[in-house]
Amino acid sequence: MKRTGAAVLAALLLGLASPSFAQSWPTRPIQIVVSSGAGGTADIMARIIGDRLSPVLGQPIVIENRLGAGGHVGATSVARANPDGYTLLMSGQPTHSVGPYLFKNLQYDPMRDVPPVAMIAVAPNLLVVNASSPIKSVSDLVRLARERPGTLTYTSAGIGTSGYLAGELLKSRASLDMEHIPYKSGPEAVTGVLTGNVSFVFFTLPALLPQVEAGKLRALAIASAERSALVPNVPTIAEEGFPGFDVIAWFALFAPRGTPESVVARLSAEIEKIVAQPDVRAQMAKLGAEPRYLPPKGVVDFVAAEQPQWAKLLKDVKPAN
Repeated sequence: MKRTGAAVLAALLLGLASPSFAQSWPTRPIQIVVSSGAGGTADIMARIIGDRLSPVLGQPIVIENRLGAGGHVGATSVARANPDGYTLLMSGQPTHSVGPYLFKNLQYDPMRDVPPVAMIAVAPNLLVVNASSPIKSVSDLVRLARERPGTLTYTSAGIGTSGYLAGELLKSRASLDMEHIPYKSGPEAVTGVLTGNVSFVFFTLPALLPQVEAGKLRALAIASAERSALVPNVPTIAEEGFPGFDVIAWFALFAPRGTPESVVARLSAEIEKIVAQPDVRAQMAKLGAEPRYLPPKGVVDFVAAEQPQWAKLLKDVKPAN
């Protein structure tokens, strides 16, 4: 599904605000809808940003998790919200980069109806198995999958998430026969590996690190182009025989189409300042995430650049309803 930059920019510029509105906003609490579950990286990022936006804007920031349908339950609710600057969305790839290719009956156009305010951060995906699993490396996983086709299972926080994309890419690159078992949220997917219900999961490093450090999960590889300083002994998947393998999750704030330009500009400017704060950068780095601010147009360009690679990967995947 092709998206034109002109159409998205038009959405960004709808609803110019009067000076009086710009001076009075906000006058009540602001809600950030997170399109994934509590405890996941998007949820963590929303709370980091919300905690610092609240004193700057002088209003409480309320976080609400609305998960399901690869993040589109939450995103759809924001698309239908009043574009007055009091309802925002924290999401990323699942809804805005790959959603249109995986869900044939979407009731909204993600980039048009919930355009970006700012990108906040990116985070690598870690490939992990249960600590008691006989799989001790990517080569073990690939060998076992080839010896026993159709028996290994992998999970994710939902269809379209970066973990799902990493699993599909590995399956494609290694020509493996494995079943994807999606969960509604990342923490639930991780629990599936911890209980032995699924073989492995790709999930963002910030959410997995505590379980890895506790010895409950074994990290096999990281899905980014470079190793992470937090798990320096864990190789990249590229090092394990799959050159160019690089799947990161990204997190951005979005607002309903027609949100006053002055509100979008104010939020984007404040987020840029927040992401540049040393303590925020340190907090994100400790979690394994990389602060990465982009303004609205920058996010538009970023999505336009990454959509084709996912469209190619997912061309043979049957769309969800």
